[in-house]
Amino acid sequence: MFLLCFVLLLSQSLVSADDAYNYFDFVRQWSPNSCYKSGHQCKELPEQINYWTIHGLWPSKDASHYPADCAGSSCHLNTTTITDLLDEMHMRWPTDYKGGDTKFWSHEYCKHGTCCTDILPEIHSYFNAALQLNHQLDVDTALAKSGILPDLNKPYSFAQLDSAMKSSFGVDQATYWCRFIKEDDGSSRQLMFQISVCITKDPTSLKPQDCPASGRTCVREKPFYLLPFSVLRVEQQEQTLA
Repeated sequence: MFLLCFVLLLSQSLVSADDAYNYFDFVRQWSPNSCYKSGHQCKELPEQINYWTIHGLWPSKDASHYPADCAGSSCHLNTTTITDLLDEMHMRWPTDYKGGDTKFWSHEYCKHGTCCTDILPEIHSYFNAALQLNHQLDVDTALAKSGILPDLNKPYSFAQLDSAMKSSFGVDQATYWCRFIKEDDGSSRQLMFQISVCITKDPTSLKPQDCPASGRTCVREKPFYLLPFSVLRVEQQEQTLA
């Protein structure tokens, strides 16, 4: 997951560290769709993690530009400042990359969290804000209410996904990330593996807003799939036995 998203982030243009940002991308990820047939071996997540997890809270200028690494190369995440959050973070903000959760959080904070200290001035406030948004903007419930549930063979349309975002979060436009995989029979499928609900840059209340238009990597004319976690765990067992 980390490698895949790193490649995708490189497609955006970095803006200078002191450049303004206009909103936040609050990004959640679906590990089965990011890891299945991905070309790299993902870390096995605990069995109780079978839901959308946090990727990051990213200050963004527009759909293609964002400030990054605003504290420079000396940035280091001191987890002693977030000890009260760590249990929840391991469950709601894990990484399926083998580098481990703490390394992933450090990457997210140093790259993105250091660039929004005007709104979230402390390490604790940054991570706590993301956890609170995750509670308020429950992607699993939003999708389930619209009939979008993990299924090996059932396709969904982006019109259904847009409707879920509108009815649950009040936004007309969210941002989606997709990848195409080739199955053993030669067919291809589109897997939607990340959703960003954009958030206002407001020091008094972080609230959903429409995201700017973005091409990203999804082909809206084609259906997408939301694979169950069982597919990922079967694949991991096969890799272990190989």
